Amino acid sequence: MSDQQTAPYGRWASDITPEFLVQSNIPFVDVFVDPLRSHLLPQIYHIERRAADNGRYVIVNTTTDVDVIPSPLSARTSVQEYGGAAAIAYGGVIYFSNFADNRVYKIIEGDTAEPVSPDNPSYRYANFAVHPEKQHLLVSILEDHTVDTPQTIITTLCVINTTRKAVFPLVSGADFYSSPGSLIYVADVITQPDTILLLNKQKVAGQMLKISVSYPSFANDTTLVFTSDESGYQNPFVYDTVTNTARPVLPSPIGRDFGSPAWTLGDYPYAIIDDGNTAAFVAFADGRTVLYTVNLTQVSRPDLRIFPFTVAGHLRLLHSSLHTSSLVFTAGSSETPGGIIRCDFDNQIVGRPDPQYTVLKASGSFTGYEGYIPHPEPITLPRDGKPLHVIYYAPKNPKYPGPTNPNEKPPCIVNVHGGPTSMEPQVLSLFKIYFTSRGYSWLDVNYGGSSGYGREYIGRLASNWGIVDVRDCYDAPRLLAAEANPRIDGSRVAIRGGSAGGYTTLASLCLESTPNTKYFKAATSLYGISDLLSLARDTHKFELKYMIKLLGGSVDDIPRVYKDRSPLYYAKNITVPLLVLQGAEDRVVPPEQAEKIVSEIQQSGGQDRVKYRKFPGEGHGWRLETTIKEAVQLEREWYETKLL
Repeated sequence: MSDQQTAPYGRWASDITPEFLVQSNIPFVDVFVDPLRSHLLPQIYHIERRAADNGRYVIVNTTTDVDVIPSPLSARTSVQEYGGAAAIAYGGVIYFSNFADNRVYKIIEGDTAEPVSPDNPSYRYANFAVHPEKQHLLVSILEDHTVDTPQTIITTLCVINTTRKAVFPLVSGADFYSSPGSLIYVADVITQPDTILLLNKQKVAGQMLKISVSYPSFANDTTLVFTSDESGYQNPFVYDTVTNTARPVLPSPIGRDFGSPAWTLGDYPYAIIDDGNTAAFVAFADGRTVLYTVNLTQVSRPDLRIFPFTVAGHLRLLHSSLHTSSLVFTAGSSETPGGIIRCDFDNQIVGRPDPQYTVLKASGSFTGYEGYIPHPEPITLPRDGKPLHVIYYAPKNPKYPGPTNPNEKPPCIVNVHGGPTSMEPQVLSLFKIYFTSRGYSWLDVNYGGSSGYGREYIGRLASNWGIVDVRDCYDAPRLLAAEANPRIDGSRVAIRGGSAGGYTTLASLCLESTPNTKYFKAATSLYGISDLLSLARDTHKFELKYMIKLLGGSVDDIPRVYKDRSPLYYAKNITVPLLVLQGAEDRVVPPEQAEKIVSEIQQSGGQDRVKYRKFPGEGHGWRLETTIKEAVQLEREWYETKLL
C-alpha cells in the first residue's frame, strides 16, 4: 500500500494516456458470415476501424485474423451519412462499398479487388443481398447524390448487375429504403437475365407516425420476422406469407425493447436459430442488453438466457440445425473489452439450456489496468412522478484511495448522448476511464426521449427538444448532489456532448427556458447544433424532417420555436467556459454551426470563455488517431483550468 497517493479529485495521475486510449481499442463496426460456407467451414468476417491507418475500415477474416482488403480500400458507406451494412459475403465472394469512390467492389480472399458497379461517385450503396441463384445480381440501397442537396437526394432500391457493372431500378417512390423502416412490404420476385422485377407488392405492417416496425428477415420460405412497437415497446412479430397475416410472437407484450432505433444499417438485434424455429433476440433491460430465445412456430413466453454482455448487436446466424445452433455478434461489457463473440446453443441437452460464449477477437486488452475500471451504477431518479434514467461512474484509480481532503466530493462530468432519441449504454469506455481515473465522476444521462425504455419514454421529447433534455441534464447532477450522502460536488459540474448532445450542451448554457444557465462551470460541445433554423435546411436528408416531430412542426410553420430553441441567438448569455470541437467535413452538422456561435460569443466579449478547434479530415465524429488523442487532451486541459 506504500505506493498509494493522495491528491485532489481531478488531479490524479493516470496510466490511461491518450496513446493507450487509441492503441488499446479496436472498434468493430460489423460482423458478417458467408451463409454458403457456414455449415462445413465457417467463414466469419468483421470490419474494424483503425484510427492509426487514417480511420480506414478494414475487412478481416475473423478466424485467421488476416486482412481481406488491402490499403487504401476502406469498407465504409455514407448512405444516410451514418452508414452501416457496407459488406456481405456469399459463396466465397465478398462484396463491399469502398468509401473513397463510392463504388461496390468484389474480392475473393487472396485475389485482387475488382469494382462491379458503375464509375459514378454520386452513387452510394449499402445493405446488399445476393440473389441465391443468379449470384451476379445484388439488391442494394442506392442513394443518388447527382443533385447533391438534402432536398434532392434520391433513395431507391436497385439491382447491381456485377457482370455488366450496371444498375437497374427495383423500387422507388419513398424517401428511404432499408431493412429497418416504418413500413414493411413483401412482393413476388421475378428474375430476368439482367435484373429483377417485383410484382404483387403488399403491405405487411407499420403505420406512419404511430407504429414503428423494423428489422425484417425470413426465418424460412413463408415466415417473415420483424419487430413492432404496437404495444409501446419493440417486440417480435411474424408474418405468414401463406395466410397473409401478422401476429405477435409473445402471448402478451413485454415492457422491453427488442432492438434499438436503426441509426445505422444492418445492426440486427436477432438471429434465426434452431433450424428456423427459434430466434435469439437481445433486448434492453435497465439500460443494458439481455438475451431471449423466442419460439417462432407458436405463441409462447420467451426464455431468458445467461448473457454476460451489456451491449450487443449485428447478430448473425453461423450454423443452425435441430441439434445445435451458433451465431456471432459484436458485443461489449462494462467490466472487460468487448469484441466478436460466438454463441453456441445445444438444443438437445435438457440440463444445459444456456448458451456457451467464445471471444473470437477482443476489441482490446486491459490486462494490468483492471483496477481503473469503474463499475456502472444505473440509477432511476424519481422526479414529478416520472423516472429519469442515468448511469453513474465514480472515480477509480488503484493508486489513489481518495482525495487529499476526505470531505471532498468529486467534480462531475455530465455526458449527453447524441441522437437525440438514442441512448448511452453501460459499456467499458476508455474515454470515460481516461477521466474517472483522474478523479472525475462521470454521469451519463439517458434523458426523456432516449431509446431503450419504451415508446412513451421516447415520446417525452416530441415537441420538447431543447426543453425536456435540458431540464433532465440539469436535474440529474443537481439531485445527486442534494442526496443525504452526495455522490458529487454540485459546485463543480461540467456538461459535454456530441451532435444532438452538443445541442443540449449549448442549450443548457444560454436558452431563456433553461432552469439555470450558470449551473455548469465548464462545457464541451462536439460537432453540436447551434442554429435549428439553418439546420432545417442544411442537414443531411436522413434527418432533414426529424425536427418536425422534435419541435412540433416544420420550420415554415413555427419559425419562432426554431429560433427560440436555437442557442446561436442567445449566445450572449453564455458565460460558462465553452470548448467547441468540430469536424471540417461534417455533413450532418456542418462546421458553420460551430463557427457562428463561437463568433457570437467572441463578439459579445467572451474571447477568453470560448476555445474552438476544427479538425481537418474529420466528419461527424472522430476516426483519426491524431484527432482522438488531441481531442481528449484538449477536453481534459479545459476542465483542469476551468472546472477544478
